[in-house]
Amino acid sequence: MTLHTRALTDGGAELTIRLTAAEVEAIGRTEAESLGEYLDTALWGLAVLRSGRTVRSDQREITAADLHDVIRDLHKHLVPMVGGIQDAAIRRHRELGGTTTQLAAAMDSPRSSAQRRREALDQPGPRQAAAARWETWAATRRQH
Repeated sequence: MTLHTRALTDGGAELTIRLTAAEVEAIGRTEAESLGEYLDTALWGLAVLRSGRTVRSDQREITAADLHDVIRDLHKHLVPMVGGIQDAAIRRHRELGGTTTQLAAAMDSPRSSAQRRREALDQPGPRQAAAARWETWAATRRQH
């Protein structure tokens, strides 16, 4: 995967994410496109929050209703997906012999925080059940 940025003549920017054939094969085109859409919503939401304006079409002051899509897409999709990818990576890191010290370095956190994060993967409960769903999603090989 590579990210390319190109400045536009109107002052905007075009961001292009290029996936290799192997990455598309592993992720799936539909899921990659969905993640791209949710990331687009996150960037749009950040611009809206920082500017206080709708920024794309009519350039008016934002309302609570304007944030509906941002909240929905982040809460329901992007945050759980990214959390699942992170949980799967932490679990796989442990399975591959990664140490808590290495995890702490990757997380830029104290070793005790990394240890708690690792242990949280194995804690039962309703919150863990929801998180486990996304971890399973992230770690499951695509069916062709």
